[in-house]
Amino acid sequence: MFNYCLSIVSLIALFSFARVFGLECYVCENQEDNNEKCVKTIKTCEYNQDVCLTEIKWGSTPYWSQGAKKQYYVSKRCSNKTECATTRHHYMPLCTHIWYQDWVCSDCCQGDRCNYYIILCHSFYNPTDSGAVSITQNNLDMVLASNEIVFINFYAEWCRFSNMLMPIFDDAADEVTKAGYDSGKVVMGKVDCDKEGAIATRFHITKYPTLKLFRNGIPAKKEYRGQRSVEAFSEFIKKQLTDPIKNFGSLKELHDLSEDKRHIIGYMDRRDQPEYEVLRKVAASLKDECQFHAGFGDASQQMHPPGQPIVVFRADRKTSTEPDETFKGSLTNFDELYAWVQEKCIPLVREITFENAEELTEEGLPFLILFHHPSDTESVKKYKEIITRDLVGEKQNVNFLTADGVRFEHPLHHLGKSISDLPLIAIDSFRHMYLFPSYKDMEKPGRLYQFLQDLYSGKLHREFHYGPDPGQPQLDTDVKVTTPPESTFKKLAPSKNRYTLLRDEL
Repeated sequence: MFNYCLSIVSLIALFSFARVFGLECYVCENQEDNNEKCVKTIKTCEYNQDVCLTEIKWGSTPYWSQGAKKQYYVSKRCSNKTECATTRHHYMPLCTHIWYQDWVCSDCCQGDRCNYYIILCHSFYNPTDSGAVSITQNNLDMVLASNEIVFINFYAEWCRFSNMLMPIFDDAADEVTKAGYDSGKVVMGKVDCDKEGAIATRFHITKYPTLKLFRNGIPAKKEYRGQRSVEAFSEFIKKQLTDPIKNFGSLKELHDLSEDKRHIIGYMDRRDQPEYEVLRKVAASLKDECQFHAGFGDASQQMHPPGQPIVVFRADRKTSTEPDETFKGSLTNFDELYAWVQEKCIPLVREITFENAEELTEEGLPFLILFHHPSDTESVKKYKEIITRDLVGEKQNVNFLTADGVRFEHPLHHLGKSISDLPLIAIDSFRHMYLFPSYKDMEKPGRLYQFLQDLYSGKLHREFHYGPDPGQPQLDTDVKVTTPPESTFKKLAPSKNRYTLLRDEL
């Protein structure tokens, strides 16, 4: 059953939908007995402030004065993610001293007035707590905003598999805590989806248990599919926290970068500057889409003015003619840099593989696929040029893909084709596969566009079953009822069964 008892915090969260001009935060300055003021004083933040920052201290800080007494000091204000991250890094080691003489805790959260409950409950995660952190609607956004990596077990108490996994996941959470990662680096959490139905709906959870990773508040595209053991979970977390950026010692090393990969290159002064920390977080979220590199000091000083680091995108030169492009925005703004890197690293035309097919099918868009021989890069270049020139406006309706026709030989058989027929183009609608009449027609203006329009209108499906529509030229007056080949890529979609063990394979 769902829990319909709304807390004060939940009711306040509902008002966030009414925000028009900007983020709203509860605000107050450090002072004695300021609980009431912090609850009632609300401020609309500036355009460049995207989180609410809270600091709670116990002791005679921040001001030492003669006769000062121990008390709570609370500061709540509008801030941005970079400042919050710096503040947490500075203060949170002291947060583990709760119940000792002095302690300082800091937290950042996103969403209107999301810092309301922090002062009322002092609800900070204590690293000495055992097991995974229980996540509810009240603390979800705070946990996601204040930790680089959050690994969540979405479970249901009535589910036998959930009950089997729970002690393993809790033990793994204890092991991760013992590993001594810096505060704000990682949290393993759990969500009771019966009680927290809104969270389950928000993240499209339909089966239990589902294990989902969040990097910098952003959910990973794929569920966790690895082994379910304490050792495997611990190793998975360790891998997620490994710096994804490769360092180069000289500019000559950049000449040897893989030409079939996309690259993000940072030219920095030093590793401890805030711009590198933001780049590292972006890289952690998009490391599967691009390869990230950075050089420091002498290794990169020729490429940027002193004190002004730059980040550059380099396209895959094997199949693209795009020039290098420099990021023009703020390197201390995570959201801005993330959006730019995402746009560059997730191209209009992607390659489908057995490794990423599942996440591509989860996007729910039909595929327009160029099947080509792995040694044939020329057809890939032409295909990308035509898609970029003529079909950018269709990217919300279809996924443009290329596929190694040797590895994906099975779909070719469904189309009545073989490797010798490559290259060829087809649509997979997840119901059927439709073959583009002739690869050579791809370069004729409007042909691929019309092929997609015929999919949307149902014409492809209709003509496969009943022949050409009335009024169109027909070679034969007899209508032969046929069935188009069944979709093969739908078999790589996530299984509707528990643990996805019963998934069909190509």
